[in-house]
Amino acid sequence: MTGTRTGRRGSTTAWADIDLHALGRNLERLRRGLPPGQAVFGVVKADAYGHGAGPVGRALQRFGIDGLVVADMGEGITLRRAGVAAPILVIDPPLPSQLRLPALHRLGATVTSAAEARALAIAANRAGRTVDVHVRVNTGFAGFGAPRADLTDLLAAVAAAPALRLEGLYTHLSGAYGPYEDGGLVELDRFGEAVDAARAAGLLPPLVHALSSPALGRPLLTGAAARIGCTAVRCGAALFGIRMADGDLPLPLAPVMSVKARVSCVTALEPGDVADYAAAGAAPRRTPVAVLPFGFADGHHLHRLAGGTLLIRGRPAPVLGRAFMSSLLADVTDIPDVQPGDEAVLIGRQGDHRITAEDIAARSGLRPSAVPLLGPRVVRRYRSSPAREDQTE
Repeated sequence: MTGTRTGRRGSTTAWADIDLHALGRNLERLRRGLPPGQAVFGVVKADAYGHGAGPVGRALQRFGIDGLVVADMGEGITLRRAGVAAPILVIDPPLPSQLRLPALHRLGATVTSAAEARALAIAANRAGRTVDVHVRVNTGFAGFGAPRADLTDLLAAVAAAPALRLEGLYTHLSGAYGPYEDGGLVELDRFGEAVDAARAAGLLPPLVHALSSPALGRPLLTGAAARIGCTAVRCGAALFGIRMADGDLPLPLAPVMSVKARVSCVTALEPGDVADYAAAGAAPRRTPVAVLPFGFADGHHLHRLAGGTLLIRGRPAPVLGRAFMSSLLADVTDIPDVQPGDEAVLIGRQGDHRITAEDIAARSGLRPSAVPLLGPRVVRRYRSSPAREDQTE
């Protein structure tokens, strides 16, 4: 590399703008598309898909979310410590060492067997508190949930425990994430049989939920869920304006996150220079290059983004080679006068061009909801309106 120009060093060189106003609009639009009275639970596992569980959880609480969903006890406790008071459902059943945590931190617990229910009841009774319980039933996805044949006995075990409150019955549909309109319908039919059995036994809880983000845009699934008597939905990716499958959710949902970095220096590859450790190809000509302080430690999707693009000065800039641990190279041959400090967009809009999480997922092979999972060097900046920045974390 020759002719390097280095920009003034600042404390923030890579960041994600999180638009909480857009998050609230997305929730409002999703609510409008649901039958009246349906509860909406926001899924904020994996640090709210990289958006920041604390700020997102507090914002969703202000926007009137009916509850939140996380993967494990640690995520639920993190939300409580961040000041979130809304109901929180933990998907993973508590381990034996975690049985006291739902009572201590007011977390809704998932159970999948009568033995789990009894152990949780003993711990809740010792803590002197009542724990809300959701029973997960297996409808054919990865073995998750209680066997349908055991469901009535499990519901009865929960209902019989004074320290437990039977709050929900749910499943998760793998087929809804596929390309077919009726994907997930067989699973939903099985769930309907489970709901009927619970209803016949007088053990049907108030919250019955099966649909997640990609299912909400499929009339076959939403119609079947309504006939079954579902009373709640779980929205994760959709809240953040991310579409998990082609054609899902024909609603004007806005992306909540944009990812940006400052050009740290401008240099050039001379003919024969290589752009990464693999040395898969040499520069055929002198190539102006912008170096960005954003590598696959900052966005794990970058390790598959060779041949992708980012935006500088409103124009696409091809990514050269594979990203390094903490930086990447972009070809700025067709973008004149790029300077250190210029803003580059990795996800989001600049000028007439836009790069979405779905674009990156299609190229990298990742799920769209995994694209925003950013490293700790990337500063999150939160805005509650288009014009006002609230906080930085």
